[in-house]
Amino acid sequence: MVLPADYPNAHAARVPDRVALVFKNWRWTYGELDEACNAMAGLLRSRGITPGTRVAYIGKNNDLFFIVLIGIVRAGAVLVPVNWRNTAPETAFILDDSGADLIIADAEFLPLLAEAAQRNREILVTNDPGQAGLRAKLRATAPLPREALNPVAPSLQLYTSGTTGKPKGVLTSQHALGVQRQMEIGTKAFDDWRDDEILLSALPSFHVGGMSWVLSGFCRGQGVVITDDLAPSHLLDLCLEHDITRTFIVPTVVRAVMEEMTKRGVAIPTLRSIHYGAASMDPLLLERSISQLGCRFVQYYGMTEATGSITLLDPRDHDLDRPRLLRSVGRPLPGVVLEIRDANGQLLRVGEPGEIWLQTPSLLLGYWNRPDATAEALHDGWYRSGDGGYLDEDGFLFLTDRIKDMIVSGGENVYPAEVEAALRGHPAVLDCAVFGMPHQKWGEGVTAAVELRPGHTVTQEELIAFTRTCLAGYKIPRRIEFGVTLPRTASGKVQRAAIRKYFIEKTELSL
Repeated sequence: MVLPADYPNAHAARVPDRVALVFKNWRWTYGELDEACNAMAGLLRSRGITPGTRVAYIGKNNDLFFIVLIGIVRAGAVLVPVNWRNTAPETAFILDDSGADLIIADAEFLPLLAEAAQRNREILVTNDPGQAGLRAKLRATAPLPREALNPVAPSLQLYTSGTTGKPKGVLTSQHALGVQRQMEIGTKAFDDWRDDEILLSALPSFHVGGMSWVLSGFCRGQGVVITDDLAPSHLLDLCLEHDITRTFIVPTVVRAVMEEMTKRGVAIPTLRSIHYGAASMDPLLLERSISQLGCRFVQYYGMTEATGSITLLDPRDHDLDRPRLLRSVGRPLPGVVLEIRDANGQLLRVGEPGEIWLQTPSLLLGYWNRPDATAEALHDGWYRSGDGGYLDEDGFLFLTDRIKDMIVSGGENVYPAEVEAALRGHPAVLDCAVFGMPHQKWGEGVTAAVELRPGHTVTQEELIAFTRTCLAGYKIPRRIEFGVTLPRTASGKVQRAAIRKYFIEKTELSL
C-alpha cells in the first residue's frame, strides 16, 4: 500500500507534469508538489521540528495546507489542524493541550492567535506576500532527504469535542489515512473512476472528511481543485471552468447549486458523481438532482475516530424505487465490522436499535493525554461510537437518536454540553438544555431551552451575544426558548430527547 507521504513522488515518477492541485492562481504539478513537500519537511527541520513534535495549522482552505500536511508527515512530526472558526479560548485550549511548538497560520488569524497563545511560539504566515511568507520560504529552503518512518506512529491530532464539552485530540497515523483510501478502492462506488478525474474540494481541510477527499484524488494521481468560497455561484463557476467530474458537498449545497444552474440556464456536463455526508438525501431532492444533474450519488457516514468513513451508500442504492434505503447510511466499507450492542455491551439482533460498535484498520490510536477517554472508547479492538442505530437484514445501517446528543449544523459537529456550559455562565441562567431542531438550510439548528433564576430576566438576543464571547459561530444557539420547565430523570438529569420532542411537536402543531 502506498502511504499518503508517498502519493506525490509516486505520481511524480510516472506523470510529473500532470496537474495535482489548483487553488485560485496557484497550480501544482505532481513533480512540483513532491518538491514542495520535501522543502516543507526541510523548513520544519530547520525550525527544530523533530519526529513527534506537534505543529498547529489554522487557516482557510488553500493549496498550502496539503503541502504542510505531507511535509509534516515526511518530517515525522504531527499536524494539529485547528478549526479557524474557533474563539480565542477554544484555540488556546487546543494549542496548550497539544503542546504545539510551531504554528502555521493565515495572516487574518494573527490577532486571534495573539489573544490565544499563552507562550511564545513561532508563527509561519501562509499568505504573507513577502519573504516572510510560507511560499517564499519554501522556494528558499533545501529539501529534507527522505527518511524511513514508522507508518503507524501518530501523524495527525484532530480535535473533536465530547459529551463533557472538552475537545479531545484524536491520534491518527498515516497508515490509517492510507488504508481508508484502499477501502474506498474496494467498493463499487469508485469502480468508474478514471485517470482524468478532476475533483472539487469545498469541505474544510481541517476536517477529516475534507482532508480525505483531497487525498482520494492524490492517491489516484488525479487533479484536485480547492476552494475557500462556498457561494453556490462560485462553486458552479469552478465546475464549469475546470470541468469538474467529482465533488463532495452536503445536500443543502447540492440544492443551492442546482438553483444557481436553473437561474443561469446552464448544466455541468462533465459531472459524474456527487459525494455527500452529514445528512441524508431527501427523495424529492434526489429525484430532482438525478433529472437535472444526471450524475451518480454516494453517501458516507463516519467519524474522526475512524479516520473518516465506515459506511457507504453507493450509487446503486440511491434508488427512487426503494426510498427506504435513502434513510440509511449504507453498508460497511471493506474491512469494517459493525455490531449493534446494548448498554451492557451485549450483541443485539437485526432490527434492534442500540449503540454502534465497530472495528476497522483505520481506527484511532487513542486520545492524546486522555487514557481515561481511550479506555472508555476502545474495548478489545472495538470502538464504541456513542451513536445509536440498527442494522437491517441486508446489512444497511440506519441511524437513530445520537447517544452522544451531537448536533450536526451545516456539516459541523456541535456538542450540547459545551453550549450548555457557556449558557450557564450567564448570571440569569439557572439551567438549560441544548438540542438540535430541524432547519431547512443547516440540517439542524442549535436550540436551547432555558430556565431562569428567580428574579432574573434576559432576552434571547442578550444570551446569544453572551455566547459569542466563548463559542465559535456555528455553535451559537439560533433559537432560545424560555418559560418551560426542563424534564428530568429521577436522578435529576435533564432529558434532552424529551425537550426536543416537545418543541418539534409544538412546531408541527403551529404549522
